[in-house]
Amino acid sequence: MSFERELRRLMIGLLAAFAIVGLAAAYYVVTGADTILTRSDNPRRVLEEAALLRGSIHDRDGEILVSTIPQGDGTTLRQYLYPVMNSALGYYSFRHGTGGTEGAFDAILRGDTLTPDLIEELSAQLMHRPQQGSDIKITLDLGIQTAIMHAMEGQRGAAVVIRVPSGEILSMVSLPTFDPNLLDVQWETLRDDPGNPFFDRALQGSYQPGAALQTPLIAAALLLDAPIDAPIEGASESLMLDGLELECAARLPSLALTLREAYQFACPGAFSAFLQTVDPNVIQAVFDTFRLEQSPALAGFTESAAELAISTPIPFTMTDANAIPQALGQGDQTVSPLTMALIAAAIAHDGNAPAPYILSATRPPGAAEWTPLVHAAPTIPLMTDSTARQLQDLMRGAVAQGAAQNAGRPAIDIGGHVALAYSGDDTLVWFIGFATLGGDEAVAVAVVLEGSDDPGLAADIGGTALDSAGRAFRMSLSDAG
Repeated sequence: MSFERELRRLMIGLLAAFAIVGLAAAYYVVTGADTILTRSDNPRRVLEEAALLRGSIHDRDGEILVSTIPQGDGTTLRQYLYPVMNSALGYYSFRHGTGGTEGAFDAILRGDTLTPDLIEELSAQLMHRPQQGSDIKITLDLGIQTAIMHAMEGQRGAAVVIRVPSGEILSMVSLPTFDPNLLDVQWETLRDDPGNPFFDRALQGSYQPGAALQTPLIAAALLLDAPIDAPIEGASESLMLDGLELECAARLPSLALTLREAYQFACPGAFSAFLQTVDPNVIQAVFDTFRLEQSPALAGFTESAAELAISTPIPFTMTDANAIPQALGQGDQTVSPLTMALIAAAIAHDGNAPAPYILSATRPPGAAEWTPLVHAAPTIPLMTDSTARQLQDLMRGAVAQGAAQNAGRPAIDIGGHVALAYSGDDTLVWFIGFATLGGDEAVAVAVVLEGSDDPGLAADIGGTALDSAGRAFRMSLSDAG
């Protein structure tokens, strides 16, 4: 009797186990199939990811910058073809994920944005064909990027070049950088590198502006109808400010300078004298108009919480007590190279900053033609057209006969401004500028060099960038004709 009771219990237990297995199988067949596929430890998912045919990346002229090469073992290799483009392209790694442009447009490059019909999808699954992504064309220009990278060799910093009025990013340089072809081998070394090569200085860098704020400052003087051609005694002398000795961007003897001349040589003394005559609220209003506190958005590029903590500009808040250090760029505020490039772009475009973008077209697998993207974002007014045109002339003067002379190039109309900034024990140099290219076409640039006190070098790099962009523009016109 006890034997029969135990046998019944065993049978009940086995039936219950079979029921649980059956229910689980039904769940994973009907409802939970995706939960298996998305598990990181699913061997099928690992194999599919390793075999993924990621789309290629092309520059604005169609040159292939990044390609995917199938390997004999069913995996693929991501190949970066031009070292000068590395800082702008970022990386893709099966082990470490994506970054930079690769990360910004990951869904497109993977093929996640494609919608194949049911027959194609079933056929791909039955034939075990790997997922294939779309190619993308970006606005970066290989020639311009090459010229800037060579000009910045050995430096640490960033450069951004923007086409006006379209808003196309023609070049993004961030140094130091890394070789994404060697990412898996060098990951730990790169991750611990104090130079932080993974950090995109061009888009996320947060720098002391220093005398770079003289551009919005002299815009304020123009708006107030201040006498910018009246001599100011001792304007060329260094200025002591909170223990810092602020100097002109060029060595000058002790002499009187007008505010116009002080801007040409980036001398802080004259601007300090001007600030003592102005209500700080007026300067605050002008800086707000220039949108110095805002981090410009570049479609597709998002920042992690850690990156935001590093790169978010500190708000400009002026009081009677801190107005002079804040307005001279030596307070607690910071700006990004992209912000400064957009200010230069607004000056070149009669006061209106374009909306920047980098993705210009996509091409699905098997397609022969590119599908261009429509960018209809409105421009952002930063100043009046009258103020912008006066700033254009002031910046042309700084290149013609001021501290930014190294930016000058034959047969091209260039305006610019160089600036020194002091950050702790470090010194930075800035150059922002523009070149007109005919009609309403122009190009703008911002360059920042870390640990440098050589404004002439920054101006020369900026001039190289503008000249290279001008050559590319003229070549495109020639090809079109």
